[in-house]
Amino acid sequence: MDSFKRCHPAASFFKQAVSVLLLGVGCLAGAWCAADPYGAWDGLLTPASSSPFSAISPFEAEYRFGWEGVGAGGAMVRVFAKEGGRRQIAVKGGPNALIRKLWNYEANYLGESGGNGEVPSWFHMDEGIPKGDLCSDAYFRNGNVIACHRFIGENKPWESTDLPAIRDLFSAMLFVRSQPLHDGEKLRLTVFPDQSPYLVDLTVVGRDSITVMGKKIRAIRFTIRIQTIETHGEHKGRLAPHKKFRSGRVWMSDDERRLPLRAEVDVFVGRVFAEIVRITQPL
Repeated sequence: MDSFKRCHPAASFFKQAVSVLLLGVGCLAGAWCAADPYGAWDGLLTPASSSPFSAISPFEAEYRFGWEGVGAGGAMVRVFAKEGGRRQIAVKGGPNALIRKLWNYEANYLGESGGNGEVPSWFHMDEGIPKGDLCSDAYFRNGNVIACHRFIGENKPWESTDLPAIRDLFSAMLFVRSQPLHDGEKLRLTVFPDQSPYLVDLTVVGRDSITVMGKKIRAIRFTIRIQTIETHGEHKGRLAPHKKFRSGRVWMSDDERRLPLRAEVDVFVGRVFAEIVRITQPL
């Protein structure tokens, strides 16, 4: 979700928080790079598991967002089962009353994917900001995303981008949880949250017991690295550090459900977190 590149720091905080909820390669030279602008790194993308973990079960949960340990907002998340083993997600969230006085923002997100993050998939997102109402749509096929991000009523063209194994945030989460996730395992994905694509590297650091919802829960812990991907011009395929993201950590329940429990990211405004506070069928 990249709508607030020109906006208030509070908005940037919420874009980072939602993104974390819902994740050194050398260049190849010569004719191969000319033929495949992503050839320096696309061969290291994580393939689909030959024996995927069981697909996520439907649930409804509430997450709270915060900054430097202080709660600042939240979101309701619902995941549904669809025909053919597919999954759909609905998210509604925004800041609490205090932060809303500084920045009045709300978001509604709807998406659908294969049960293990397979394409075709899609998402639609509505955002309310002081400047007006925004909407984003994206449709994913094998190695391609067609997307448009605009103000309501704005006549803006759709853009088609070819990228290897590209996924949205929901599909990426389902894909990650489908993997074996052994300690030390490394995963690499291309992710398109809203307007710009990123190369996301996750490492399974190990298992922890973390306290959420007032109890200790066994969790899989990941570290995250994010790089931007240039998709146009003479430097197409080149990677660059994310300008706002510094580092990140994610915890997923280490059980048959594999639900996102907590995420922390270090960004330009400090440490932002999202954590689960309520769920149907408690862990």
